[in-house]
Amino acid sequence: MSVDEFDPAIERLFSRAPAFADSAQFEAGVAAKLNKSSRFRTTALSIAGLVGGVIAVREVMSVDFNFGSSSVSASAGSQPATQGLTMAGVDAAHAAQSLLDRVGVSGLDMSSMGGMQLFWATAGVLVALLAAGVVKLSQEI
Repeated sequence: MSVDEFDPAIERLFSRAPAFADSAQFEAGVAAKLNKSSRFRTTALSIAGLVGGVIAVREVMSVDFNFGSSSVSASAGSQPATQGLTMAGVDAAHAAQSLLDRVGVSGLDMSSMGGMQLFWATAGVLVALLAAGVVKLSQEI
């Protein structure tokens, strides 16, 4: 077989993909996996947006802007700003504690943790979730 005959023969062999017996099942499986990921992503983003919106609306509704004398101050009700931040931290700790109670881990007390400890604990949990997602993604590929 000469070079002139060999190149067109190879081109004809690879000009279209071969049909496999299970190609319809494979396409259906890929489509189902993409739809499942898309539904999960849509649900997670919707829930996160809803929670963020509720928190933002609640915080905006509790802010009282006083335009009294020459200075502008924003305070939460009649409390100074530092007390408002402290109360927000306490509210977050109570919310985390109620979540732990619902899960069944009521023995873990979150109220004794300071703000910085709570921040690092939350950051650790988020890093662990991110690592688990990366491992799952790498196993699927």
